[in-house]
Amino acid sequence: MSNQMSEPPSNPQDLTLFVQNLLEQMQTRFETMSNQIVDRIDEMGNRIDDLEKSIAELTEQAGVDPEGEAQTAAVPPSPPAAPRPRGADRAPLPPRGRALRTCPGHCYRVAPRVLPKAWGIRGRDSRVARYGLASRGLEAVDSSETYGELWLGTHARGAASLDDGTPLSRWEGDLPWLLKVLSVGRCQALAAHPDRRLAAELHGAAPDIYPDGNHKPKLVVALTPLEALVGFRRRSELAACLRSNPEFAACVGPEAQLKLHLATDEASRTAAVKDVFASFMACDDAKARASLAALVGRLAGEQRAGPSTAPRGPAWERKAARTVLRLQSQYPGDRAAMAPFFLNYLLVAPGESFYVAPGEPHALVAGECLELAASSDNVVVAGLSDKRPVDLDALLPMLSYATGGPDVEFGAHLSSAPGSHTLRYAPDVADFELTVTSVDAGAACRLEALPVPSILLVVAGVGTTRSRPGPDGSSPRRKHMYDLAPGTALYVTEGAIHLDVVAPAASAGPLRFVRASENLDAWRARGSPRE
Repeated sequence: MSNQMSEPPSNPQDLTLFVQNLLEQMQTRFETMSNQIVDRIDEMGNRIDDLEKSIAELTEQAGVDPEGEAQTAAVPPSPPAAPRPRGADRAPLPPRGRALRTCPGHCYRVAPRVLPKAWGIRGRDSRVARYGLASRGLEAVDSSETYGELWLGTHARGAASLDDGTPLSRWEGDLPWLLKVLSVGRCQALAAHPDRRLAAELHGAAPDIYPDGNHKPKLVVALTPLEALVGFRRRSELAACLRSNPEFAACVGPEAQLKLHLATDEASRTAAVKDVFASFMACDDAKARASLAALVGRLAGEQRAGPSTAPRGPAWERKAARTVLRLQSQYPGDRAAMAPFFLNYLLVAPGESFYVAPGEPHALVAGECLELAASSDNVVVAGLSDKRPVDLDALLPMLSYATGGPDVEFGAHLSSAPGSHTLRYAPDVADFELTVTSVDAGAACRLEALPVPSILLVVAGVGTTRSRPGPDGSSPRRKHMYDLAPGTALYVTEGAIHLDVVAPAASAGPLRFVRASENLDAWRARGSPRE
């Protein structure tokens, strides 16, 4: 539109055309100005984000407390009191460290820590490797490497980081939970995790082996068919294994076996299982190796002979025998290859879960899964490990010796909306809970605002995030637009986020993501809002 307008025509028809042309030019100018304003707002939002980080870094370097309490040099300081950790009022959770906090209502890409493991899955066959590549936890996948664990949390042995490389713990302190993806190609170590009291003792005595003083209850959710050994078998099943396998029975003292057969009530059964396991673990190493070799020779011969000549028995017992052969092939000579006679064998379908309490013996045999646990890396090993020694002094007293195995179940229905639904997995522990949300192709779901920080991980499908208008109907300053694919991880601060997760109509299947956080029921029961 020119700066000088010609005189409007006097003819009515020409006047109409003149007005239409004028309106079109004004509309074009208005659209151009609107686009420039929106671009400018986006640019300002990004600069504000950078400024917030820079201010926090400067205040830390200048010796100013992030809560705003300045350290003045003019007055001689009194002996400093230990700073009150964030979350100290959230008993029974362990104290959190101080941090430069992120602002409420924000969302950031986060890069995980990827750990190769001898028991992992090789190359791109590993979900850990594929997720790590998608989330920038890996620069490239080594086809000869076995990738076992992907960590999303703030634990010192594998802290996640923001896009710019800043450790997440620097901004949020110590999250009380740790989310992992596990790719298990061969059996993990047979082990158990300590409770808080024992964890503190072990960490104080051997911090190089037990790196923290926290307990480690955990939730396991299968992503593929998952095989696991979890919890002691019932007394009757353990007694049957001793009768059917004399080589196994040779590793257990006769007094312990007699006690198992004579047990009549719950207390005596638990004590008998404990004595049988302790006797087995105390068996002379040479005798245990010879017994295992004889057992494997007999079981392999029966398998070669075929089912028509093999001894008949219940299906669980035959499966235990086959698993013994698998473990012996992976860990030759290790007495813990006979663990399937002690522990319950589970075959868990995708989406199913089980809970492992402190003191419960377990091992993942094969498959891929999510593990959400208290933030700890304490493991007391009973066998099947290439690196960690067996610590009988810690192991035997700490085990619960409860029998019967865990409940295997899907999550509870939490919410539904057109084209989406969410399941909640929340064991009775304060440290964590997990939600799994599915969004159908062409649908969208609102990301719920939480009063605590959380991490979102995409496990299937593709999509995008999309900001919603705020309560006043205006577009939000920060748009938080991210492409979503398997392995994408987002850190979401507490507070209203005004964010939708969208699955495009052309998707081949639903978009599915998990979200880890503190247990909200426990958090609300404490009545402890964030400081």
